[in-house]
Amino acid sequence: MLYNMCGLNVYYEPKYKQTITRSEKYLAKNQNLKPDITLNVTEERIDNYILSFPHISRSLAEYVIYGMIFYEAILDYDGILLHSSAISVDNEAYLFTANSGTGKSTHCALWMKYFGDRAVMINDDKPVIRIIDNKIYACGTPFSGKHDINKNILVPLKGICCINQGKENVINKISTKKAIGKFLPQTLCINDKQKMSSLLTVLDKVLSNVNVYELFCDISEDAVKTSYNMMSKN
Repeated sequence: MLYNMCGLNVYYEPKYKQTITRSEKYLAKNQNLKPDITLNVTEERIDNYILSFPHISRSLAEYVIYGMIFYEAILDYDGILLHSSAISVDNEAYLFTANSGTGKSTHCALWMKYFGDRAVMINDDKPVIRIIDNKIYACGTPFSGKHDINKNILVPLKGICCINQGKENVINKISTKKAIGKFLPQTLCINDKQKMSSLLTVLDKVLSNVNVYELFCDISEDAVKTSYNMMSKN
């Protein structure tokens, strides 16, 4: 089947329910278009993955593997994965990244509540940042962690924020050097030198053109106001 995501035509043939169901909203209307990317997950690869993670089902293993190979493939199209929650407000995208359990999804949920119909969740866990015609976009994908929260859209990227838990709500812009140190653990871990070079090239372009912030926040409406007021005005 041909799917459209991140502005690309992606061909793959999932066999198990989780990948099939979560990919439905990305089905291309014209199935006769030429694929930009072709993905393939074999039963042997699923077997090998389950050997390392015996507690998961074949359906989940297939879904995870498709996500991994898609995020590697999109490096060839100026796209990178950033483990984050991506939200759009007034057609501008804001990404919130942090270590698991820090509260990025909680913070985005507060944004959704505060902005109401003005807000759309792009991807709650694994959005793509892609450069298209020298413009930078946050893109939805069907690979969004354990919760199927994503939308098949591309939204101009306004800012990226690194979240920390805090007793007060404070946000500041950070340097590119500091941002790289925070982002590398939140993207792909790649052994291939060529692909790693592609990842670093795209990341450098993104950080050269998008403001990055560090937020210390609690779980409150004031935290939303603090982050949005800073990130939206620059």
